[in-house]
Amino acid sequence: MSDVKARKPSVGPALPEGVKDHGTFQRRFWAAQRVAWLIFGFILIACLLGLLGRGGIFSRRTIEYSGGSIEIPAISRWNAPDEMRVILPASRGDQIVFVDPRFLEAFSIEGVDPPQKGTTRKDGRIGYIFGADPTASSRIVFRLQTQQPGLRAFVVGIENDAAEQSTFILP
Repeated sequence: MSDVKARKPSVGPALPEGVKDHGTFQRRFWAAQRVAWLIFGFILIACLLGLLGRGGIFSRRTIEYSGGSIEIPAISRWNAPDEMRVILPASRGDQIVFVDPRFLEAFSIEGVDPPQKGTTRKDGRIGYIFGADPTASSRIVFRLQTQQPGLRAFVVGIENDAAEQSTFILP
């Protein structure tokens, strides 16, 4: 017959009289702390990548058109300032950047740098006319303010080249 010893649960040092053992509670509390640290770590990584608004590699999207490029926010924050950046190549004639009315439901345009030469309306879209520089490309910044949270779809484009885009505005 083999010697089989019954296992006794390990008992730590004797606690003073009147002190209760809260080991189970302490282990649960430590586990909850570890879970909270993981959640905080995921939130921090999401912020650094731009998944929660301005900054980071995923917060902006660049759309290439035949007449230039437009960089729009892919993810933005509600009631926060943002920017749409447009690069227009060197040209002899005026160039037009178009947005549709749905863009103005998602964003209000607080200012344009440099200011547009004029505005026009064509096919239900609003066009911002910019004077051309025949020697260098033009960089235009639309200063925006977000209007409503949620997934917002709109049309933006340069000249006759326009495409449907979307931005997710976080509450």
